[in-house]
Amino acid sequence: MTTDVATRDATTDDVVIDQTPAPGRGASPIAFARRFKRQLPWLALTVLVGGLVLLPVVPLQQKAFADGAAGLRGVLELDGVGKMFATTLVLGVGSLIVALIVGTGLALCMHATSPRTRKYLAFMPVLPMIIPGVAHVVGFVFLFSPENGYVNTLLRATPFFDGDAGPINVYSEFWIIVYTGIHLAAFVYLFVYAGLRNLGGDYALAARVNGAGPLRILLTVTLPLLRPVFVYAGVVCFLLALGQFTGPLILGRREGLDVITVRMFELSAQYPIDYSVVAALGTPLMVLALVMVMVQRGLIGKQDRFVGTVSAASPASTSRWGNIGATLVVLLFTVLSALAPLVALAFVALSPFWSGSVSFDALTTQNFSSVFQDRVFVESIFNSTFASVTAVAIVLPLGTLIALGIYNRDRLWRPLSVILDVLANIPLTMPGALLGFGFLFAYSNPSIGLYATKTGLILAYVTIMVPYAVRYQLATLVALGRTTVESSRVSGAGPLRTFIRVILPLGRAGMASSAAIMFVLLIHEFGVSLLIRSAEVNVMSVALFEQYDAGGYPQVAVIAIAMTAITAIGVFLALLFGGSRALEKL
Repeated sequence: MTTDVATRDATTDDVVIDQTPAPGRGASPIAFARRFKRQLPWLALTVLVGGLVLLPVVPLQQKAFADGAAGLRGVLELDGVGKMFATTLVLGVGSLIVALIVGTGLALCMHATSPRTRKYLAFMPVLPMIIPGVAHVVGFVFLFSPENGYVNTLLRATPFFDGDAGPINVYSEFWIIVYTGIHLAAFVYLFVYAGLRNLGGDYALAARVNGAGPLRILLTVTLPLLRPVFVYAGVVCFLLALGQFTGPLILGRREGLDVITVRMFELSAQYPIDYSVVAALGTPLMVLALVMVMVQRGLIGKQDRFVGTVSAASPASTSRWGNIGATLVVLLFTVLSALAPLVALAFVALSPFWSGSVSFDALTTQNFSSVFQDRVFVESIFNSTFASVTAVAIVLPLGTLIALGIYNRDRLWRPLSVILDVLANIPLTMPGALLGFGFLFAYSNPSIGLYATKTGLILAYVTIMVPYAVRYQLATLVALGRTTVESSRVSGAGPLRTFIRVILPLGRAGMASSAAIMFVLLIHEFGVSLLIRSAEVNVMSVALFEQYDAGGYPQVAVIAIAMTAITAIGVFLALLFGGSRALEKL
């Protein structure tokens, strides 16, 4: 069997076909060596990526199964292990249900608005994802704490509620599920809204012509065609909910809510750390992630069955009152999920202390002065910014190379492209707490010696951003198409010249947008940072958590606002380079 490769004859300027036999199928040793030499860079890239993403995973899992699976036996001996797994599952399923209902409702409402309204509101349901996770949780504490929460204080002032606490207890299991579901609803919204736009209006119009009403069209046409979207969004949100760390850690400890990720963190506070038990705790989450991916493929099946028709035909116009109602739903969600927590943070930051009463007489900026005079916090700003910018500068070209290998899989040995694809997605399926323990275990090894160093923090950030970098650059390459690249190659340009003169200029906006978004994600990062931080190397999200644990609530609010402001800069850059749809990459 031969492999046809198009080349250019330098003397005749004609394109000729090289029919060199493929490696292992009758190829001569010289031809095989020549082809192997061309694959060497991709082989080296695969080894590099494998070492990067497997470093925090494989050694830790080996520890779990060492000594006759002593780690697994240790898990079974933990106090309340059955309840812990049950609570983790309940949190995951409950949050998934809330996220699917709220996110789908938001997408349908947005799709029902007029094009002019949609232009200004489409990004609003994504705002909860922009607020740093730790700051977002603390904002909800200030709103819904049973004793001092502003919303609870307001509700108790009405004739319907009385007492000294409640009626909402943000620390309870039910409200943690509600909070997590609302936070994840933005993910569902992005998937479903993009799916609705891609469907077009032909099928809905045909159903309406045949006498179907709006509800019947929704249930029998729109939702069935969105089945792949729901499956993919459901799997992603379920895995994110199971691996939630920030919400259960900050909200759940007061009521004794015990989930896998929080128990892993608590075990890290015990000395010496039993890495085998910690690794074994994360093993079920890894196995479940693999199972869910296989279930996802089985549920979707042949995806061509669900492809809609994108055409000039737009969905039936919504009535004026329908447009107003849909707009109000989106605005109400935005106010409750994003604006209200930010207002609560700002008010606490300007108050001498946090109480349930709202008084403007004692407002002060003293908290801002004290926080920004704190050397530890100022250093955490520098560490967060420096580590995030450096990690983005490293992972952006690395992700571009991986995306090029996956996109041009026909030019690579088949195993290399498949392995690259799998390796690049491994960090995305791992809970942040488990990855953090993996880095802690690996960096603590004297032969590596990266614990408590900025280099270790940057390397960890690069690793967790690999899936995002690959996803964004692959989307950019797909948008460019093969025609432009192939035209460059046929015109005599080599791979490097084609990349510099064609791919880089045309994909510059997409790359800049993805860089800004990855910066935002890294400024938010908490799970990995909390487990590998030290007194010398700390970041803003961890500084906020430590201040919250110490009870300095006004200082917590100031740090949260500072994180949000830095995040806003990254979002502004993303919008500047990538337009309003850049936020969909979050």
